[in-house]
Amino acid sequence: METLKKDNGIHPSAPEEKIESVGPWMIAWRKFRANRIAVAGLVIFVLIAIAVVLVPMLMGIKVTDYDLNAVNQPPSAAHWLGTDKQGRDCLYRLFLGGRISIMVGIIAAILTVVLGCTIGGIAGYYGGFIDNFLMRFSEIVYSLPFTPMIIAVASVMLWVPQNLKMYTVAFLIGALSWPGLARLVRGQILTLREQEFMQACEALGFSDFSKIFRHLMPNVFSLVIVNATLQMASAVLTEAGLSYLGMGVMPPTPSWGNLMNLARDSEVFKNYPWQWLPAGLMCLLTVVSINLVGEGLRDAFDPKEIQ
Repeated sequence: METLKKDNGIHPSAPEEKIESVGPWMIAWRKFRANRIAVAGLVIFVLIAIAVVLVPMLMGIKVTDYDLNAVNQPPSAAHWLGTDKQGRDCLYRLFLGGRISIMVGIIAAILTVVLGCTIGGIAGYYGGFIDNFLMRFSEIVYSLPFTPMIIAVASVMLWVPQNLKMYTVAFLIGALSWPGLARLVRGQILTLREQEFMQACEALGFSDFSKIFRHLMPNVFSLVIVNATLQMASAVLTEAGLSYLGMGVMPPTPSWGNLMNLARDSEVFKNYPWQWLPAGLMCLLTVVSINLVGEGLRDAFDPKEIQ
């Protein structure tokens, strides 16, 4: 007589379903990828970044190449964006200027992240006198009027060699932009240092450097990424403004700012728009694309949205 076995729904021979383990970074990436506007911004910025690197290299000319027989020529097959009053190719200068403007933004953002994370992390971890001193110092820097300070400092540093001007502008922007990030990092560290994993680090005898930069800072990395992205867009605009006013990157080295400065000449503004208008459009497109990426990252890393 056969023994009837009750079917309890469990079949040993059936393959086990694999449970996918999804971390917060993967969740954030999926959320960012689902944001079509942010992805479009990322694609546009990547294309611009590739263009400003490759186009000047592929054209094979120099920033000082003049052609007095082709002065103020409109766009043509020989010069896709025309030439300026010295006969220089405007397409070459547009993308070379973009390389400099974007590089200033990247350097300024990196400096802001380094200073903000270091000062904010140390202040939040140690607290007490160190916290008070660093936060009071950051408040002093934060209270300085950003644009007037940048203009004032840049105006007294005209002695800086032209080949170092880009780095000087980037340093000035980064040196005055870190307090906001430092305060955000400090607030996160104050919360994280009371968590159980920090008690485990204490029990294992880790050094303060290891606790801050290997265990605490990775937990605020998403905040840093978003801030750095938005800071980069701000730095590109600041550099363009300084160069437009003649206090940033100076000719003959092009940047989007000093290319737009050509529009201050009424004759150039009315008769030769190809010399200044593309730089303004490229600067606008770059800043908008970076801001779209930053907004997308902020939404993707928002803990209230991650489920």
